[in-house]
Amino acid sequence: MNTMNYVIIFSIIIIIFKFEWIHNSYVSSDLKNVSAILDDLLKSYDRYHRPTYGGEPDKIIVNIYVRSMSGISELDMEYSFDCFFRQRWTDTRLIYNTTSVMNYTSLPVSFQMFSKIWKPDTYFYNGQRSYIHSVPHVNRFFRIATDGTILYSQRLTIRASCIMNLRNLPLDTQHCTLLIGSFAYNSEETIYEWSNKTAVDLQNNLIMNQFSLIDATVGSRILIRENRTRSIIYVVFAFRRHVGYFLLQLYIPCVLIVFLSWVGLWLNREATNDRINLGVTTILTLIFVIIEGKKDLPKVPYITALDCFLAVCFIFVFSTLFEFAIVHYYTKARTGDLNENMRDLEDYVIRDDGTNADEHDISRNDVHLVYRPSLAPTPSINSRTSEKKSYKCYRNIRCKPAYSAFQGRALKNIFYSNSESKIDIFARTMYPVAFFIFNFIYWAYYLHASQQQSKGEKE
Repeated sequence: MNTMNYVIIFSIIIIIFKFEWIHNSYVSSDLKNVSAILDDLLKSYDRYHRPTYGGEPDKIIVNIYVRSMSGISELDMEYSFDCFFRQRWTDTRLIYNTTSVMNYTSLPVSFQMFSKIWKPDTYFYNGQRSYIHSVPHVNRFFRIATDGTILYSQRLTIRASCIMNLRNLPLDTQHCTLLIGSFAYNSEETIYEWSNKTAVDLQNNLIMNQFSLIDATVGSRILIRENRTRSIIYVVFAFRRHVGYFLLQLYIPCVLIVFLSWVGLWLNREATNDRINLGVTTILTLIFVIIEGKKDLPKVPYITALDCFLAVCFIFVFSTLFEFAIVHYYTKARTGDLNENMRDLEDYVIRDDGTNADEHDISRNDVHLVYRPSLAPTPSINSRTSEKKSYKCYRNIRCKPAYSAFQGRALKNIFYSNSESKIDIFARTMYPVAFFIFNFIYWAYYLHASQQQSKGEKE
């Protein structure tokens, strides 16, 4: 019984090896047939002439699968993306019989053969520094169908120039075109067409930092260059800019700086140093924000939407400082600056009561500084009578208000009342209303202009 089992197992192993040997022999035979067929196709093949030489133009069918959009540069006026670039054309000289080649509908062959056949000289008219991926090997393949149709696919990173209109920046939509055609053949020799199924296919959830890809439209046209017509196909990518970055980095900080500059309108007009310091600080801060925000943007010769907003914000901030200069000019003399008031003060002392006590009996608590009256007679230093008359003359003088109480013990008892300027009161309402009206007009106009620009460039 055991011997019978060994015989059965041994027989099964022999059968398996037999089938494996037969299969390998068939595969080896088929591979030899493929190599023989390919060698036979290339015997009389001329790779220097196009398939329909002397007849109708060859048709090159193109389709693109966009894998990722790597970036758009306003400084260099270019954009780039990673894609599978596929081309199809028919070469009747490469038709082969399917029955002898394992019923293959297409043959994947090596690039040694690819270098021995004719291929279109496709290039990008507005391309810049495009390249094919070569890690770990060159990312490309081609196949030959039974009817002679050739599929050639490459993985490319395409960089192309894009003329951008930045007048509506950052509320703009950019349309970047990729032109595809033949380098040497004219429209009577090769014609480029988009695939009927999917001309340009986009990978789902394409993510970019500053833009979002909203559309990709294709078309074809005839380009006339040097008295020769060229068949051109093109794809137009529509990019809409994300406004969030500019809102956080420029718009909101500028608006807050404008609001901060209005704080000076609620300070008293006698607070000269405080209001000047606040005005200068807001101006310098706004200048710094503008310089930092625009250093990565192109220096275009026209005014953009961002330039308009920043310029108006600067005008509002600067005008608050100019407004205080007008307020200070119309304020009564000697109420603005303490140092100026101190130069006009004289070291005359009087008593609060009406007695004629000797001046040496005057206590420090009763001392006041007064302004010298412009028409008062100058007292004599050597005459005691003149001093008393001078005292009587000055005791009824009403002191003008001085600015502060931190200039020594002599100013402790100087009483003053802060005053409000009518110009400040008017500006407290006028500035916010004007800024709100400007923002309403600004956003309404540029949002509408952005939509019109998008429609115009698309057409």
